[in-house]
Amino acid sequence: MKGNRKQFSKKAAGFTLIELIVSIGVFAIMSVSLSAAFTSGFSTFGNSREIQHDVEAAQYSMNMLAKYLRTSSVLEVAAAKDDIRFYDYSAKRCFEYRFNSGGTFQARWKNIASMTDVTTDCSASTLGSCGDPSCVWKNLTPTSGSYVTGQFYATTSTNGATKSVGRVTVTMSIKKNSTAKLKSDIQTTVSLRDYDYVAKTP
Repeated sequence: MKGNRKQFSKKAAGFTLIELIVSIGVFAIMSVSLSAAFTSGFSTFGNSREIQHDVEAAQYSMNMLAKYLRTSSVLEVAAAKDDIRFYDYSAKRCFEYRFNSGGTFQARWKNIASMTDVTTDCSASTLGSCGDPSCVWKNLTPTSGSYVTGQFYATTSTNGATKSVGRVTVTMSIKKNSTAKLKSDIQTTVSLRDYDYVAKTP
């Protein structure tokens, strides 16, 4: 009978203190790891949604730029390819778009009803000193906190013996801020309608 009691008590024995401490430690480590993974996942999801919102707004600005470029003549693209100036014959406006060094996408324009000389009337100095509110740089960056960079690649129209129609490619990268690793890239290419040639042809 005694032997049976001893055997029963050994079988009914629970975890030892060391086993309990080890189990709690393993559970704590797993909980911290899972919590960090969930936090990171939710943070990435939130950032992705913000980036998506910014991309949609940037796409709208880019589509407007493409619309103006289609009926324009490109006058100048900066050597760094971060600034483009053109005259839109349809809207009768001089436009200048740029990617500012501070991570903003900006534009300014000037209405010109009667054109004397497109190069002079749409020069950077003319836009800078026109005094009209439209000539002041306007921020087109999707949201106040986002960081935008990009470039303009332009091939101008030629109207000589080997006449060709120009085109402009605009690339843009959008991030939540300047230090964010997650970014989204968009691009568009616009074929010009050779309005420079049309305007100079009787």
